[in-house]
Parts: sequence; structure tokens; C-alpha cells
Amino acid sequence: MTVTKRETSETSIRVELKAGGGITKIETGNGFLDHMLNAFSRYSGLTLDVKASSDLKHHLVEDVALTLGRAFRDQS
Repeated sequence: MTVTKRETSETSIRVELKAGGGITKIETGNGFLDHMLNAFSRYSGLTLDVKASSDLKHHLVEDVALTLGRAFRDQS
């Protein structure tokens, strides 16, 4: 299991990533992003827990992607 965090003046992101399971707990405040992360977790078979907040949708999506990428890097 890998826990990765990103805190900036615009965002607060926490990603927990674990191989196997395909279980999700996604809370970003953006329905479409939540849906896409749930689908990603389900079809990849990864357990994904994401808690995120941001001032703008652009910052939210960008920083979730950056944090998720770091979680993958740190897990390998």
C-alpha cells in the first residue's frame, strides 16, 4: 500500500493505492472525476482511496493526476 499526499495553496490531495481488490473510496467533489477514478480502479483491479479538494476544477484534476502518478512511482 502506498499513501501519497500533495498540499498546495490551491489543493489538498491524498491518494492511497494498493494492488488488488478494485475497491474504491473516492471523494473529490467532482462527479465526473469520481466516476472516472472509480472506473479506473474497478477495471485495473487496484484499490484506490482518494480524498481531494481544490479551488478550481482544473487544479483538482491536475493535482489528482500528479498525486496518482507519484503513488504509482512510489509503489514500484
